[in-house]
Amino acid sequence: MISPVWDFLLLGGGSVIAFLIIAIIFLNYEKKEGVALSLSATLFLSNFINHPHFAHSYQIFYSNFRKKIGMEYEGGLRIRYFIVGVILPPLIIGGLVCALLLEQPRVLGLAANAMFFFVGWHYVKQGYGMAMLDAALKRRFFDAVEKKTLLHNAYAAWIFSWILINFTLQSSPAKYFGVSYFVIPVPVWLLVASAVGCLGFACKFCFMLLHRSRSNMPLPINGIVAYVVTLYIWLLFRDPITILWIPLFHSLQYLTVVWRFKINKIASAPHSSVRPLYQISIFAVVGFGLGYLGFWKLPEWLDANISYNKEIFGSAAFFYISWIFINVHHYFIDSIMWRKGNKDVMQHLFESGAPTAMLEERRGHSKPRAGAVVT
Repeated sequence: MISPVWDFLLLGGGSVIAFLIIAIIFLNYEKKEGVALSLSATLFLSNFINHPHFAHSYQIFYSNFRKKIGMEYEGGLRIRYFIVGVILPPLIIGGLVCALLLEQPRVLGLAANAMFFFVGWHYVKQGYGMAMLDAALKRRFFDAVEKKTLLHNAYAAWIFSWILINFTLQSSPAKYFGVSYFVIPVPVWLLVASAVGCLGFACKFCFMLLHRSRSNMPLPINGIVAYVVTLYIWLLFRDPITILWIPLFHSLQYLTVVWRFKINKIASAPHSSVRPLYQISIFAVVGFGLGYLGFWKLPEWLDANISYNKEIFGSAAFFYISWIFINVHHYFIDSIMWRKGNKDVMQHLFESGAPTAMLEERRGHSKPRAGAVVT
């Protein structure tokens, strides 16, 4: 994507180094004090990293949207674009606003649980996508059995993570922007079963790596590092201070791919009167502005101007709704935008040598799985 070292740092490896530095910085603080300082730092940085990563997905998804739901795209993809881009947003927002105005706190609390369900799914699929992407770029492809092992292991880690969150919060109810988080009761046997499943698939994954290391096909190291870090550090690491930094590293992983895609698209476009540097700068500035609008300015205005029961929901309910909607909708956007068959994304994601690599994979190996890039 950039270079071997930068790919290692940005796709996941750098987060491990950062966690060690963060641990040293906060070593002398009390737990409450450390969490508060960590939260302040991550909220500040999210304006420059995390929020633009969401905004960039919207910029790419809705760019030339009329063509995407027109005849230039194949039928199944057109329908998916229309459902996710046109039908889904008012359904999600309408449901959340109705729950607020009808004073249904449990429904809104369940929405936060649903968000973490989709966020975990999104994380593991993106980690899997990093492994597939690095393999394609380096022509170190995974065969069909290896892909299934990677994918099943990712799902097992995700399910265990989501069950663990619900089990942990049963004894210590949490709030998200002042709205009580609705926990789904989890029996101990289900937690144990999901943990055993996660461990079993992790062992299978390790055996796959061992077998692959003894073969003539080298592993795409940066992709595997990104995959392992995503599953076992970002998803399952529960330290209250460092967990606040995980969305930032996830966003850096995503931005590495998005910016490579955007730079390639600008470079391959017909001659424009606007210089490429200005085009990418405009893309970045618009992403920053949309992130600020969606995560801060718009919900702040709605909380100040729309009446609702603040005794039940607190004073930041529209912040809650906005953050829930963007996170959930982002999952559905990515599940379409980065899938195989999306000619615009697949054309511009790789540099000139990589499409040849993809063709060789299709001729000599199993086909890449749909959604295997950055879903």
